[in-house]
Amino acid sequence: MPQAPFFFYGSLQDSTLLSIVLGRPATLAAMSPAVLHGHEIRKVAGEAFPCLAPRIGAQAAGVIVAGLTEAEAARVIFYEDEEEFDLREIEVLGPDGPRAARSFFARPGLSPGGPWTFDDWRFGDRALMLECAREIMSLRDEGVDWTDKAMWPGIKNRARARVRAGAENAARAAGDAPPTGWAALTGAAPEAAAEIETQSHPYASYFGVEDMVLRHPLHGGGMSAPVRRAAFCSGDAVTALPYDPARDEVLLIGQWRAGPQARGDAHPWPVEVIAGRIDGDESAEATARREALEEAGLIVGRMERAGSYYPSPGVMAEHVTSFVAEADLSRAGGVHGLEAEGEDIRSLVLPFSRAMELVDAGAINSATALISLMWLERRRVALRKAWAGI
Repeated sequence: MPQAPFFFYGSLQDSTLLSIVLGRPATLAAMSPAVLHGHEIRKVAGEAFPCLAPRIGAQAAGVIVAGLTEAEAARVIFYEDEEEFDLREIEVLGPDGPRAARSFFARPGLSPGGPWTFDDWRFGDRALMLECAREIMSLRDEGVDWTDKAMWPGIKNRARARVRAGAENAARAAGDAPPTGWAALTGAAPEAAAEIETQSHPYASYFGVEDMVLRHPLHGGGMSAPVRRAAFCSGDAVTALPYDPARDEVLLIGQWRAGPQARGDAHPWPVEVIAGRIDGDESAEATARREALEEAGLIVGRMERAGSYYPSPGVMAEHVTSFVAEADLSRAGGVHGLEAEGEDIRSLVLPFSRAMELVDAGAINSATALISLMWLERRRVALRKAWAGI
């Protein structure tokens, strides 16, 4: 007996997204408009995706999609996450009258938030969710465990980074942003794109690893032989070096770090600057201000960008934007961090001259701290004049 069709009231109304989920082209012609009476569409609290909420007199608009194979239906159910959404039999009103259908309802752990509309999503979170869907379905095809609670935040972080990169690419192509990297150095760069032959995710959680076999353009022309490369993917990050121009002091932090620990460093507490991942639709500046408050208890003032860069492009997809931030450090210091994230962060205020002595001695052993301090050395006189009139 054929199964009832699906009623999609959220982002799966988008044919591009549905194509990614199904693993084959989906067209708008295969979708019929329908409404579910007695329900409205709301955002899941704290998220951009929707859920159905009962309300007398309301109606939730969506589409009916029929004819999916059992394998395609399983892909849809995986994408919607059985642990968070329950698939139920319902009756919707379509072009030809009432019709039996199946739709997804949030389980008790998810609560409704503000209103959700398809148009708002289409002009807002669509690009992000397309990127999320590509990774989710790739993970499904590779048999990766989808129940890891750190998976979804990590997928969103990586997707946001890809969306930002796409926007940067478009701005440079349109002449609205200056060139970066090799193109800025030489005025030219290989025009062809790398050709990815295979791509997999041997590890995916809050952070992820991408394993690729690809061919890339050569400087002398043509393409390379196939090469296998892996990249650690963590999303985009921001750093902030608090600087007190009146006292000529900086604030540096220290915390236990997994990287030095894994390398075998007997002292895995590097000297760092304030740092964190860009959350949601935050700007880089907003992230820097939030992290300064969380990691050092500081409300910072004016900020100067000290660069945007890849700390280790041979193995990491992480892209960092660094700031030097104006701050009153007269009462700064101590232990800070979010308990929910297991943070134990010690902050220390020291004279700028002492910080540079540590740079010269090789004691500053994180890239972001070195870059920020050396940038400040170059701009310090101008900043003291602009920020403190000194």
